[in-house]
Order: sequence, then C-alpha cells, then structure tokens
Amino acid sequence: MIDSTYSKWFRLHTQLVVDLTWCSATKIDDVLAAYGISPESTQPARFLADDVDMLIGRLGNGTVIMDYRVDSVTEGALPILAQYGPCLSAVWIDEAPALVSYRTESGLVVKFDMLDWSWYPVPDLASVEQWIAASPAGRETWENSCGLATLITAEALCQAVVDDEWMRSVHTGVTSPDPLVQEMPSAPRSLSSIIEKYGDRAP
Repeated sequence: MIDSTYSKWFRLHTQLVVDLTWCSATKIDDVLAAYGISPESTQPARFLADDVDMLIGRLGNGTVIMDYRVDSVTEGALPILAQYGPCLSAVWIDEAPALVSYRTESGLVVKFDMLDWSWYPVPDLASVEQWIAASPAGRETWENSCGLATLITAEALCQAVVDDEWMRSVHTGVTSPDPLVQEMPSAPRSLSSIIEKYGDRAP
C-alpha cells in the first residue's frame, strides 16, 4: 500500500532519475526493442549498486524504466510500449518541469505538469482534470502530493511497487556506448541542459 512514508522513501532513493516510466504489460525485451537497444549492449545490474545510464526491471505484470540521462528518448519509445498496455511516464528530477504523460494503445491520453496543471496541458485542462479525478489517486491526492499520486497510479498500473526486495534483485542495465546513446550522446545533468530539453515554466 502506497502512503506518504513510502513516497518519501522512494523519492530519496530515486533523486538522480531523470525519466521514470511504468509500463503495465511489457517484458524486458519489449522495452529494449522500443528503445532500439541491442540485448548485447545490456548487463545485469542492481539498483544503486551499479553505474548505469538506464535500469529496466520487471515489476508486477510489466516493467519500470529508470533513465538517468537528460537526453533520454523515452517520449519516442512510449507509443511503442503503450501498444502492450497503458504506460505512465514522469519527469522525476527536481530541476525540470514535472511532466506526466499517460498513454494507451489508442495514443496519448493526457500530458501535464503535475505541479501546474494549466501549464500547457494536453489535450486541454478539462481533459487533464477529468483524468486526474478518475485516476486511482483521485483529485485531492494530486493536489496535495503529486509525487504520491504518481506512485499510487503506477502501483495500480503494474499491480506492484518498487520495494527493498526489488532493489536487491538483479535487473537489466544499459550503459554507454549503446545504439541509443550513439545516436543521442549523453549530456551533462546541468540545469541549463534540462531546461533546454523540457522547457521552463517562466514566460
């Protein structure tokens, strides 16, 4: 059961993750194919124990993808991943707008900044508010603790959560160089590079 204590624990352990994505019905091979990563470019890895650019792990019925690169191409992979089942993706690093997107087989359902719903909502604010109200977390939780609301929604998607056992388990790590990184070299994790990718709320 996800609560505020778990949310704080999870945020503490994932503070270096840039993009965090939960896919409800994908396998590791599905994720690698969506990103264009060769299995030969991967290695066994444990969360926080190995230095990787991306960590992909099975979670419940699907997978969780933790991408540590500012130059992540998760946005481009999501339409492929969503063909297997709904996906929830969040920009997780504090220095960038906290964009959340939810996709299904039919396409992008909503995309919004969880700290400011009115900041370029897709397709529009009314649709975002309707989705938020119908989400497992509910409107009040999104208003009071958007990180907690994201995790509650993710748990409902995968029917599982990242816990101590998951952290101790061996997952799939991706490091440079690989086909993905060769096409889009990793940039330094500076505020300016993050803003360049995600934009800035300031007018």
